[in-house]
Amino acid sequence: MELVYITCSGANEFTSIETLFSLYEEFPLIEFGIQVSGEKCYAGSERFVWLQNLHKLILLRGIDLPLALHLNRDWVSAFCKGDLPIDLRMLLSYQDSHKRPMFKRIQLNFKIGRDEAPEQKMLEQSMLMFPEVRFILSYNQSNAGLIQDMYQNQKVKFDCLFDDSFGEGVLPARRHAPVFAHVVQGYAGGLSPDNICSELDKIALVMPKDAQFFIDAEGKLKGDDGHFSYFKAHDFLANAMHWLSQKK
Repeated sequence: MELVYITCSGANEFTSIETLFSLYEEFPLIEFGIQVSGEKCYAGSERFVWLQNLHKLILLRGIDLPLALHLNRDWVSAFCKGDLPIDLRMLLSYQDSHKRPMFKRIQLNFKIGRDEAPEQKMLEQSMLMFPEVRFILSYNQSNAGLIQDMYQNQKVKFDCLFDDSFGEGVLPARRHAPVFAHVVQGYAGGLSPDNICSELDKIALVMPKDAQFFIDAEGKLKGDDGHFSYFKAHDFLANAMHWLSQKK
């Protein structure tokens, strides 16, 4: 099995951009998950301006940070209907220094207990608008049928993220085996610097030898101020990499 991303979510306008470059330099497997919605990231907002500045620095330095845009609330609903707000379109148009999308993956956080399930055909059409981007579909009991139908339909390719806690950061008793063959499987829910090695042991028990997977932490990477912590992210990454080194 191969760990392809160690996703540290939650960096935003309260995070020094230099922190991102520093963590990436030390831990190339890192991916930064950026949470956005129309409420939090409209044009002119602090988060939107922060992302604009991040884009400028990526182009200036020629360092293409691994970034995933996590769409929430009104923006994920709009995306699923094919009606992208202009502010979101602008972010998705950003390119890195190699003329590729700045956001290499887009996570669609739909049907997590507070919204309607999207219509499959429209969702697939929206995803096909961005052929260079990998999509992440958050898989849970509410949307399992839809994602299984999309997999069988084979019109779009996607990565899959397990989080039974619906984004609440609750540690599950066990980790699920991948549902789909040839799909990169992600694991979230309660991951922290302290438990990542034991949770990776749980994942290893259910992961086929030839499968690819990723892990995603957010809540337990926050400091006392409630924002993304460089030190906790560093410990999370270091412990995950130590686990990897012991398995080789």
